[in-house]
Amino acid sequence: MKRPLLAFACLAAFAPLAAALAGESGRSLHWANGAAFATEYVWRGQSLTDGKPAIVGELKLNHDSGVYAGIWAGNLDLGPETDTSVEIDYFLGWAKRIGQLYVNAGYLYRQRPSDALSLDFEEVSVFASYDFGVARVGAGSYYAWDYFQGGNSTYTYANIGVPLGKPRGVPVSAVVVAGHHDFSNRAIGDYSTVDLRLVARHKAWSYSIGYSDTDIDPGRSGLLTRDQSDARWRVQALVMF
Repeated sequence: MKRPLLAFACLAAFAPLAAALAGESGRSLHWANGAAFATEYVWRGQSLTDGKPAIVGELKLNHDSGVYAGIWAGNLDLGPETDTSVEIDYFLGWAKRIGQLYVNAGYLYRQRPSDALSLDFEEVSVFASYDFGVARVGAGSYYAWDYFQGGNSTYTYANIGVPLGKPRGVPVSAVVVAGHHDFSNRAIGDYSTVDLRLVARHKAWSYSIGYSDTDIDPGRSGLLTRDQSDARWRVQALVMF
């Protein structure tokens, strides 16, 4: 079965399950959709829009049991040789908040349509965080067994979010994310990245300004986007509906 068909099959398989769960007492389905505009799409320290603005959207269906599934889409620019301009992600998983503990495990298929190169790949992920009150600390990992540039890849990261107060009633927090991307294809080259963000939330809206950097050496790296991995600032506005 081809990968896109597999992704659709996984989402289709969720439909009868969701319908069955919806019929159970005290259980329900609800949407958590969003759209965002950013000065660029930065993914694990690399700009995937060649420094240009990004518009993304997400449709996500959640069940009270913790099961979820959805589709994410956004514009893309990986260079003229890739012949692609969009990324579509299909995902499903399970997430639950138990007291101050939050856990999430999922599957993700990244589709980047191209007639020139094969850019699609799949990942499985795990994540857990705990809210200590003064800060929320978390860690997670993504694993791809057939990365589009060959071999497998593992992205491991840790984050911390610290509330800074509520000026004029608007919650503001600082978020720090540090990650490391490891590739079995040594020609690609492992790298580390750090991301700093200041986030403000007001009703359904979230605004952030962020700074990211990597230790990628464009002269030695085999990454497709190695020339778009230097330090950069970005601004984003997100709305949930």
